[in-house]
Amino acid sequence: MKQPQVGQQYRHVGTVFRDSVWTLTAIVVGPDGIEHAHLTAAHDVTQRKTIALSVIADPRQLTLVEASHAKA
Repeated sequence: MKQPQVGQQYRHVGTVFRDSVWTLTAIVVGPDGIEHAHLTAAHDVTQRKTIALSVIADPRQLTLVEASHAKA
């Protein structure tokens, strides 16, 4: 599987709501050496979360949103 890239948008598996799209805004390495992803809600940039990068890479957790659907 390809490494997640900043700017890509993701949705939790099983979620179809427009406001559930999250944009990968940064990839950081914590003091423990684990890579984390900073995500920002596409519909409200004040909503942010940080998760392990491995969660984004897990197709059972998140799915990449096609560019044509990201703004739908």
